[in-house]
Amino acid sequence: MLRPWDIIIIVFLIILSFTPLAIFSIHERNTAAANIPVKTAVVSHDGKQIYKLKLTNHRGTTTYTYRAANGDYNKIVFKNDKVAITDANCSDQICVKRGWISKSGQTIVCLPHKLLVEIKTNQGSTTQGSLVTE
Repeated sequence: MLRPWDIIIIVFLIILSFTPLAIFSIHERNTAAANIPVKTAVVSHDGKQIYKLKLTNHRGTTTYTYRAANGDYNKIVFKNDKVAITDANCSDQICVKRGWISKSGQTIVCLPHKLLVEIKTNQGSTTQGSLVTE
């Protein structure tokens, strides 16, 4: 035979049993929103970082021109979430021909000027394929 308080206690325990599910789902939603990878373009010369720009949520066009004391220059354009070297006075123009990059791990290299443009994320992983050796 059930008493009125027994029903109240049973309903309370059933509601209480779903509390961990609610807490964990709220926690997962908050951590998932916080773990969005942030892409950053990093420009380095001879191994030293000289310019950095966050590409995540970047809108519009930003231009950075690297100029060396000996007259070498590279014009780097950041457009929305992409980056490219659009002009350079190096002899082979491979860095200009590389075009736009937008994925984590992609790079543009200008060997004559010792310039490196790479896209990094805050999570440290790349979306590029890897070399498999057997």
